[in-house]
Amino acid sequence: MYFRILLCICVIFLTACSFEKSIVDTSSDESLNGQLIENNLAMNLDSTGHIDSYGLAAFAKKIENVRILALGEQTHGAGSVFTLKTDLIKYLHQHHGFDLFILESGMYDVREIVEQTQAGQSIKALAPGNIFYMYANSEEITPLFDYVNAQLDTDNPLTMVGFDSQHTGGMSLTGLVTDLTQAQQEIDKTWVNSQQWQVFSSQIQQVLDGAKVRFPLEQENLFFNQLDKLANNFEQHDSLDNNGFWFRISKGLSAQAKRQWNLGDNRSQQMGENIKWWAEQYPDKKIIVWAHTWHLTKEGNNQINAGKVVSDAFGDAYHMVHFSAEKGQYLNFIDLKNKEVTKPVKNSIEHLFSRATSSSINFIENKGLFLQGSDLKAFANDYQDTLKASEWPTYWDSMFILKDISPATYQQ
Repeated sequence: MYFRILLCICVIFLTACSFEKSIVDTSSDESLNGQLIENNLAMNLDSTGHIDSYGLAAFAKKIENVRILALGEQTHGAGSVFTLKTDLIKYLHQHHGFDLFILESGMYDVREIVEQTQAGQSIKALAPGNIFYMYANSEEITPLFDYVNAQLDTDNPLTMVGFDSQHTGGMSLTGLVTDLTQAQQEIDKTWVNSQQWQVFSSQIQQVLDGAKVRFPLEQENLFFNQLDKLANNFEQHDSLDNNGFWFRISKGLSAQAKRQWNLGDNRSQQMGENIKWWAEQYPDKKIIVWAHTWHLTKEGNNQINAGKVVSDAFGDAYHMVHFSAEKGQYLNFIDLKNKEVTKPVKNSIEHLFSRATSSSINFIENKGLFLQGSDLKAFANDYQDTLKASEWPTYWDSMFILKDISPATYQQ
């Protein structure tokens, strides 16, 4: 009898604790919901389908102390997100001094494209096959390329560079080894004129061509040792023109080979080092970075990513913006088929804003919100996977929530 009484007391106590916890959790999220609605920056579209000037100016005020603005994307195929990011870049360049645009595409390929545009070519024409295909072929990004082109001969051009550490564009395949050889020739003619260099440079070309088969172990070890030597040579002679650039290319080649051969994956980390290097080359410029969210988050997902490198280096001067949506479709960049945004769960910011605001776009900062312990969710990847509000500050600083997204218009 005593045991049964004790058991009943324990059950009642645990039930009460559980009930009390549920009340606290619900109350916490309700309080956060109120904060989100109160602090939300509601943005509307003008008659042309772009953010109106009030919304753009209000957003710019929110980031006035930011030097490096990172604009993420959950997937590479949301046309509405591409259009929004393009509007932001053009406005921030025209009115707030963001003069360096760093794109998730190969460092070498983008450099070659920009050099050719300075000779009269157009980015739009050169992009296919050289810039990442979802950017090169999506109709919604063409206006941004045209804008960069149009600014070239002005007093305030928008400088465009790439930061991807893997080199897969057509210009890399046909010209990188030749230009790399010429750059190294200025440092070590004996090595470049040797039979060893001929073998080494042909191996680099195999990596660029996407070779997945590893070299025999002795050759592989020699290959990576030579890549280290190459990088060290450029680093030690970085006072020569472009040698800092070639140092970064050399580090990227090593990362690319290891990734293709399944020896490790530090691609995103090297991308971060590339962003940091570009920022050092333009110390007086404010910067916008365009890439996938999970390259730009302030912490990596089981690895050191680009955002982690940049956040550690620049602290609060680095601001990462995430993008989400309440509904709509996006283009799957793998199979090029349209996919529906997953229906948001009730305990999510997307569901909250679908009920609380009619604005086309909503912007919210983490700053000032009581996020600790909250189970409120937001889409984090592919409009499917979610992340709790308590974890948002670990990865991003602010977020755009679009009412409805449409897929990128892919031009074959």
